[in-house]
Amino acid sequence: MNARILLAFLCLTMAGSGCIIVDRDDDGPCCYTPSDPPPRPTPTYPGDVMFLWTFGNIGEGRCADVPEVKSIRISIPGETLHNGGVYACNTGGSDGIVLHDFLPRTYSYTLEARGYDNKVLYRASGDFTVNGDIRVNVNLTPQGGGSSFAYVSWSFEGNTNNSNPTCAQAGVTHVDVRIDNGEWTRLQCEEGSGGKQISSPFLAPGTHSIEFVGMKVTSTGATPYYYRSGTLTTQAGSPISVSYTLWAVGGMSLRWELLDGSIQKTCEQAGVTGVRINMRDRVTGKLVYGEEGDAKACTGAPILYKYLRPGQYDVIIKGMSGSQVSYSNLNNPPTLTVTAFVQKTEADSYTVNLQRHY
Repeated sequence: MNARILLAFLCLTMAGSGCIIVDRDDDGPCCYTPSDPPPRPTPTYPGDVMFLWTFGNIGEGRCADVPEVKSIRISIPGETLHNGGVYACNTGGSDGIVLHDFLPRTYSYTLEARGYDNKVLYRASGDFTVNGDIRVNVNLTPQGGGSSFAYVSWSFEGNTNNSNPTCAQAGVTHVDVRIDNGEWTRLQCEEGSGGKQISSPFLAPGTHSIEFVGMKVTSTGATPYYYRSGTLTTQAGSPISVSYTLWAVGGMSLRWELLDGSIQKTCEQAGVTGVRINMRDRVTGKLVYGEEGDAKACTGAPILYKYLRPGQYDVIIKGMSGSQVSYSNLNNPPTLTVTAFVQKTEADSYTVNLQRHY
């Protein structure tokens, strides 16, 4: 028996039950009661697509900031666009264009900003989904360079007197920033605090290291007051926004002596090629430089450590002969205090005695 006829027969035998027959091409369930309305498909609508574009972290990212750009070429696979998809950078005062009558579905796109010699200067790609009129914000980045960047801001660790100090209250005039162990860039503190942000250089999409040093700069020099290290993860064609809290720091300066009993020896006489320096936080028990320590040349003293959090530290130094520990102070590590905003100099160095291992 035909499935539809069978279902109709079953409904007739259920007279008074309120059964309703729905004839559908997919031969799915046909019967439901008036108290359970049939499921409805999610509505989809055609629409217009408004592209609005900017240009990375150059000025305000507007067409007026990139006079070398003559036109924008838009490519959408499967779609034929007016004028081959080539449009002026600015049309009627808007850095963008409206494309009409797209069917409801997901599309991919590529935007290229071209110069007067028709070379591609900036580029971006992505996708969008039409379900009615939509707006697509696109950030074009330089062709052949990094395709991502970040908007970065900072604040300062609070204290009992002020939970959220300003640059002036923190005593910080400038902030030094570097990414991926590159060159330091010195900025006015206010440029990235109090609701303001700075933009990073263009970067490859992915995870990057970042460091900050909050400095008090005077005519006699610069003193680190705050520090922070961290990471940021960027994505192609779309800038991220990240903020970091810098913590108060102080400094420590260290020297060492190699002792064979009571006899002091030079690095060469002792056969020591390098040292491994570490500090153990007296409160947390954590080692600042991990299990391996901070490797330095034996003749490199004094060593200045400028970015330590305030507190007390057991200082541990190992004198290395190749991969072997030949001198150390493991049996009697001194405890030194780091004070916030106080940096030690070479003249303030603490000398650690390392005894030979037998």
